[in-house]
Amino acid sequence: MLKKVVNRLIQTRWAIGFVWGGMDAVMEGSSPIEDCSLKNVDLQVDWVKMPKDRWFADPFVLDVTEKEILLLVEDYPYATRKGIISLLHIDRTTLEISARKELLELPTHLSFPAIWRKEGHIYVYPESAHIGRLDMYEYHPESEELTFVQTICDDVVWDSYITESFGEPLMFTAAHDDYQLDIYHWKEKKQRFIPGEVISSEMPDSRMGGGVFEYNRSYYYPAQDCSKSYGCAIDIKRIKVERGKWKVKSVRHIESPHPKYPIGLHTLNEYKGVVVVDVRGYRFGWIGAATDRIVKWLKRKI
Repeated sequence: MLKKVVNRLIQTRWAIGFVWGGMDAVMEGSSPIEDCSLKNVDLQVDWVKMPKDRWFADPFVLDVTEKEILLLVEDYPYATRKGIISLLHIDRTTLEISARKELLELPTHLSFPAIWRKEGHIYVYPESAHIGRLDMYEYHPESEELTFVQTICDDVVWDSYITESFGEPLMFTAAHDDYQLDIYHWKEKKQRFIPGEVISSEMPDSRMGGGVFEYNRSYYYPAQDCSKSYGCAIDIKRIKVERGKWKVKSVRHIESPHPKYPIGLHTLNEYKGVVVVDVRGYRFGWIGAATDRIVKWLKRKI
């Protein structure tokens, strides 16, 4: 009984917020981006008002209009304790959720609903590692529905992102652990992404935390820094190919700026000049934080 109470008290939850000004607001610094070492960034974020019966994480901007922002998110109800994919309508004036629609639910957990816009179509391929493959769906704006298209990868992969920034469809993903970024290539005959290069790191900071983006003629991606805990921060990494070899370098480090959600920030995405992030905190605030510290102290003493 006591264990159940403790586990409930130390539960964490996620919240989402917006950074205005696009990636310039994330990347601008006092020194040139090409010359600087890793630089900490303090984001100015406006936070969305969260419901009490669930949390939202892994946000991707689906569309931006004059009145609202549409997000695809991992939707985690406390009642089921399983992630589903939902569409959120956010009022741009009040930052309140004006509508929520469940788009995809499977028997297993779903998260990270990444978006691939191609030839007028909008494709979504949420993480579904628990079923051992990666499936792609098409999003239909008129009906706000997802329809299954095909399986695009037969491996167990985590937090995948497809980009054509390097001249061909590539999928950046985590197929092994947080210490390496796996690059998959699209094979037309097989209609699958298959393993290619691997970029290893000495730190657990390689897992994708959002999409590839361009800034000042270079390409970057947000990576999840898991050195202290899962998704504790985001490292922005520059990525390029030199003489056939992939190279990455961390240039920005971003921690949660939210006083009530201080223990994590693990997703950062941009579309139409709007950047969305998620942050992690304790469900029961300072009570959860204090309980967690006591539990960790007791484990060290045992």
